[in-house]
Amino acid sequence: MKKLLFLMTLVSALSFAKDSPNDILEDRIEDHLKVRMESVLKKADYDVTIVNNNMNVEVELEGLTVPKLNFDQVAQDILKNLGTDSSVDDIYIVIKHDSAVGEDKILYSQYFKK
Repeated sequence: MKKLLFLMTLVSALSFAKDSPNDILEDRIEDHLKVRMESVLKKADYDVTIVNNNMNVEVELEGLTVPKLNFDQVAQDILKNLGTDSSVDDIYIVIKHDSAVGEDKILYSQYFKK
């Protein structure tokens, strides 16, 4: 029984370790956003995920205080700099403040239909 349980655990762990076919594209978009958005967002970390023609862009702003920005304009700048092909139908952008103390705070969240 223990061997069967161990085998099932191993198989399930390996099934989650499979890489996404979009990993390279996601990394390229993250690097592109880091360079293009540096003048707008200082100390930002980008995480892009593409699944089933949907793109999720998570931006984490680091610092002790929440930056005073127009987040609608920041989201429009991100959309302009994504430059994705027509295979992406929907884009969801979340901007968070990654505080050194306490939990993350969501500053902006918007769904865009292409």
